[in-house]
Amino acid sequence: MTEPAKKYPYKFSIVSAVYKVEEYLEEFIESLLGQTLDFEQHVQLILVDDGSPDASGAICDRYAARYPHNIKVVHKENGGVSSARNAGLALVEGEYVNFCDPDDKLSPTTLEAVYAFFEAHRGETDVVSIPLELFGDEHGPHILNNKFDGGDRVISLEAEWQVLQLTIASAFVRREAAERIRFNPALSIAEDAEQLMRLLIQKPYLGVVTGGTYYYRRRATSALGTSLQSKKWYVDSVRGFSLRVLDAARAHYGYVPKFVQNAVAYDLQWKQIAPHDPLTVLSREELADMHAAVAEVMGQIDADVMLIQPYLWHEVAWKFLVERTQGARFVPADGGDICYGDADAVVHRFSENVTEWSTVEISDDTLTLCLRQSVLCGLEQPDGVFLRLNGERVDACRTDRAKHIVSLGMAIADHVICRFEIPRASLQKKNRITVHCAVAGREIEMKNTVSGALFPLEKQYVSAYCRKNGWMLAFDGHALTVGVCTAGAALRREVRFLRELWKSGTFGAKKAVAARLLARMYKLFCRREVWIVSDRINKGGDNGEAFFRYLKSVGYKRAKYCFAVNHGSSYDALAPLGDVVSPDSWKYKVLFLAATKIISSQADDNVTNPFDYYSAPYKDIMNTKEFVFLQHGVTKDDISGWLNKYNKNIRGFICAARPEYDSILNTPTYFYTEREVWLTGFARFDRLYRDEKRYITLMPTWRKHLMTDMDKQTGIWRASAGFAASTYFKFYNSLINDERLLQAAEQYGYTLCYMPHPITLPQIDLFHHDPRVKFFTPDDQYRDVYAHSDLILTDYSSAVFDFAYLRKPVVYAQFDKAEFFENHTYTEGYFDYERDGFGEVTYDLDSTVAVLIDYMKNGCALKDVYRARVDGFFAFDDRDNCKRILEKIENME
Repeated sequence: MTEPAKKYPYKFSIVSAVYKVEEYLEEFIESLLGQTLDFEQHVQLILVDDGSPDASGAICDRYAARYPHNIKVVHKENGGVSSARNAGLALVEGEYVNFCDPDDKLSPTTLEAVYAFFEAHRGETDVVSIPLELFGDEHGPHILNNKFDGGDRVISLEAEWQVLQLTIASAFVRREAAERIRFNPALSIAEDAEQLMRLLIQKPYLGVVTGGTYYYRRRATSALGTSLQSKKWYVDSVRGFSLRVLDAARAHYGYVPKFVQNAVAYDLQWKQIAPHDPLTVLSREELADMHAAVAEVMGQIDADVMLIQPYLWHEVAWKFLVERTQGARFVPADGGDICYGDADAVVHRFSENVTEWSTVEISDDTLTLCLRQSVLCGLEQPDGVFLRLNGERVDACRTDRAKHIVSLGMAIADHVICRFEIPRASLQKKNRITVHCAVAGREIEMKNTVSGALFPLEKQYVSAYCRKNGWMLAFDGHALTVGVCTAGAALRREVRFLRELWKSGTFGAKKAVAARLLARMYKLFCRREVWIVSDRINKGGDNGEAFFRYLKSVGYKRAKYCFAVNHGSSYDALAPLGDVVSPDSWKYKVLFLAATKIISSQADDNVTNPFDYYSAPYKDIMNTKEFVFLQHGVTKDDISGWLNKYNKNIRGFICAARPEYDSILNTPTYFYTEREVWLTGFARFDRLYRDEKRYITLMPTWRKHLMTDMDKQTGIWRASAGFAASTYFKFYNSLINDERLLQAAEQYGYTLCYMPHPITLPQIDLFHHDPRVKFFTPDDQYRDVYAHSDLILTDYSSAVFDFAYLRKPVVYAQFDKAEFFENHTYTEGYFDYERDGFGEVTYDLDSTVAVLIDYMKNGCALKDVYRARVDGFFAFDDRDNCKRILEKIENME
């Protein structure tokens, strides 16, 4: 029965907690003034100035003076977003309430569309949600927007329990329900999600409206970005959000519905996979409390809910499930071993382990499968992992142990990687392959299998398939099927897959159907291999551009190739050569799907996966491409944790130096062979030249521990709030402003220059810019900087190997050596800077300044000892590197 409408002075009340947003506040307010629903007649805006120290309060007052009837301003002492929202709630007069943040904005039709929906569904729901779009430092749709795929509707959360709405800012709440909201001032993380879930527990129906958009500004310095390293993010949110919501659901229903479990599990997974060591933030006692709280939460979440979380490692989920369902509290025996129960319990617990299908290759004579077996810590290790091919046993030809899986400082599982090589001659027309382990003298068929990121099949689609070298691969439950594939069979399977995608309703599925069809048509008419060459997605100037220019210069015709870079200076510089495409375009997506080879100086995920979170419909295409890694710099340290075969599956790993080549081959955790590692020299070395302009250039690398996360649209990492207080910033800011150095440069006729790493460019304005120092810009090419510089100072950057290749002097300033190798993406490798480096190593500001001044006195001449090191390091000293790379690519198996 439809409830009668009540009279309200306004249709909407917008409550906004204002704090240090003077740069964005006007844009937010103007987005409300520009609504198609008349602002002055229907909208109340309540701006709560939470003691903001900037001009935000004055901006609020200025707008309130223009709209005294509609805009109310509250000035209060700083108490946090919860106290500010509570203060605004007391003034609400509208029929529907929203809590938009003042650095965000609404699309013009939002209020009109939401009001019409509420009116059409009066009494059916208390909460209505609109799509959330990121802008600012990151762009694109929010990962939870899939609930809008079905159009405007009211969703029963008990029926569609996987639907999530965890932010109250992009939601609108009926006035009577909003009166029950009281944000918890003691909770600064997920405080809005806690109140929103309480509303949905009371009335589990969510309205979704596609006619409006909430634009969420992603800022590197936002509270979200800095909270990842706070104690509250670890402990308070689990107890203040997760457990409180679970308790509220149990009090209302007598049990915890799946939609509540799912919301809690989704939020918790970000803590469980956080890359930070919690002991850098928490004490051991606090970490133990965190583990207890997480265990209490996980104990109330069903297995099927836990296992669908999109970013939670399966090992973490199964660790908690096994301990809960089996009562597995392992007791140390004498000597530190583990005591188990009877053999049946051991076998049963081991069968819960996760087996990942990692990679597959089909050559002319061999089917090669790699599996990653996750062995939960505290469980008995397997006696052996093997396959059964049509019932016949196949043993691994190689077994490697990989790294631990650690979650919240706790060892969860080990990875055992097994490689199987099956002669194609032993395959029948149809084959079934299953995974087995021997444990406690028994054979177990491992049925808990998942598809790894590099495996060309996606288990969520029943008709998913992969066609490779005349064979078709598909899943049949936990088994892998392999069969002879004709062109007709592949076409029929593709039609089945496209039909399933079209009907699935998953986000982006219909676009995937169009993209796959367009790529297939392109390949049909092109009839040549398609290669995509790139550097960073927003800038060229590296090995990718050098190789692309070489292909153009020799008029290469055997493949259709293009260079991928976003619009900007690099795009404009290369556009006259032709075949330059922006990764933001549909054309690029189609070319990527049609491509056989991805050739890049970068190995970030956005190079090999332009579809980001929505890649599932493309896995068979993405993971059959051959990735040639041109490298950004000489690999001198151990980066096997990132670039190993089971993480990147590089088919051509370019090397420039013999020690580098030997290191990658001889470090077992890379898992590559001579087939994949190529000693050719770097493409960009062919384009190096000399044109000295008496520059002394400072060229540091970046610091991973000073960054939070990466913007996948630009490839640039966001800096943490502590960047300006870091040792890194203080050292280089002091160095470029050191009066001793600047006066010596003037005396000897040099110019001091600073070349910031691309990742630190957004922080460049933090540095003091002395007019005597030349700051290079993103438009400056590295090859030109190398040519014009007489000496380069770095810390650990591999980019200066190019400079040493020109037989010019290098200085290494390693003032934070221990901190750098503890926190960066790699560990120290074969290259010892004192023993192998191409210049002096300094460890503090004064010695660094002294060495630089000494070089200026002597005309920046390369010393004999360092020239000998350079001569003995590089494999080639000609200009045929691009030629060798092309020959390797043409001869790939």
